[in-house]
Amino acid sequence: MSTDIHLLKRQLFNNSDDYMGYIQHHGFECSGPTHMKRFGSSIKFYDEKNRVYSINTPPSSVKSITIKEGKYYLSIDCDWNIIEQLKKCAEIAHPTIAQDIPFDLFWKYCSVPKDVELCEYATSKNKKVNKYIRLYNEGKEITGYVQITNDSNVCANIRPVLSITEYDKDKYQYGFKFLLGAGIKLIQLGGKPPPIRRPWDWDNVDFNTLTMPLYNSLSVKTPAMSVVDLQNSTIKVTTKNKDFQKAMAQFHGKAGVTGWDNTIEIRGRHKVTNGTTAIASIEPYKDNKTICWKTVSIHSSRPKKQTELKVVVGDKRDNDTSDNPSGDDELVGIQTKRQCI
Repeated sequence: MSTDIHLLKRQLFNNSDDYMGYIQHHGFECSGPTHMKRFGSSIKFYDEKNRVYSINTPPSSVKSITIKEGKYYLSIDCDWNIIEQLKKCAEIAHPTIAQDIPFDLFWKYCSVPKDVELCEYATSKNKKVNKYIRLYNEGKEITGYVQITNDSNVCANIRPVLSITEYDKDKYQYGFKFLLGAGIKLIQLGGKPPPIRRPWDWDNVDFNTLTMPLYNSLSVKTPAMSVVDLQNSTIKVTTKNKDFQKAMAQFHGKAGVTGWDNTIEIRGRHKVTNGTTAIASIEPYKDNKTICWKTVSIHSSRPKKQTELKVVVGDKRDNDTSDNPSGDDELVGIQTKRQCI
């Protein structure tokens, strides 16, 4: 019996409407729930293609992140409206688990979380603790390369699950919780980026926005600089480090603005005086058609003082008498002491 190999191939491999879709969305898809499946005290929801129903959160801030005892805890502060999605899930589950009570009453006492609290097992394939979760940025997977921090801006793909708890005989409590779905899209990391240090490479700098990848700013670590002038909260500095001078000239050149005038604005309470030596982390900002620099942090030395000479005049030696005068009894010794400031 002969078989049409092309017909067989179409039957076996023509079950997807979008063959390359997952490469583009990585599972971050939104669809409507159509049916449910019960697993013990938990109910999971599925769409019309029998895929696990999931929801993409809007850009939200990470409130806290903790890795403890092989679990990954993530709390996201979502300013969004998820009520309608969860209510539709409750409508699907109601006829099966609470058909004896009206839906309005069932929904009224169904617990709905205000924030997204996620708990994900953080173990690798060989069962060792792994501090990574599925993480994406601009369509590329960056799992293991970047660690999410507090105040990061993310979008999470979450799966709502309806939990059933029996607190008394034939009395139940119902409530929704969230599980991590396809992963997390990282939009922006929280906090300040690590400063760019020697050799001051600008390859990762976006000169249009003056930012680093995954951050909304950038900072530069300076070498030792001498403060030669102070006007209000602005200092003028000089440095003998030719590599830094060249790098700053390149920075302003790549940004298409005039060169650096060697001035830095002091932000914060730190006071700097003329004659001090300072090391700082500075960040740029645009002011009209030029770029100015302000301090993120700065450390400076105290100004040097002139060396003082202290003359110590000693007494006569014990064996010297008026009958046996010593030739050096008038000046026993001179000591020079450097005053440490």
